[in-house]
Amino acid sequence: MSTPSTVGFRPTDDDSRIIDSLRREGESNSDVLRRGLRALERVEWEQQARADMARLANEGEDLSQLPDEWEYTEDGDIRIIDTGIVVPAHREAGR
Repeated sequence: MSTPSTVGFRPTDDDSRIIDSLRREGESNSDVLRRGLRALERVEWEQQARADMARLANEGEDLSQLPDEWEYTEDGDIRIIDTGIVVPAHREAGR
């Protein structure tokens, strides 16, 4: 289902109170609502992550017992085992 480019919203008195209490300096009502949507998305993601963790724990899967599929090279880069892929390490300027 596609979201329309604009969404109408008629806040109740309580909605307005919440928006006003959460507004940061320079923010519009839309900015506050966008932050709220992103916070809700984060909450949903965390709930799903917890459910996934519980499922894995109940299934007895313990990834810490599996061998790593990567290793460090002598230069500090990361080599993904059996792929030939090497990811350069982040190096700060002057190091």
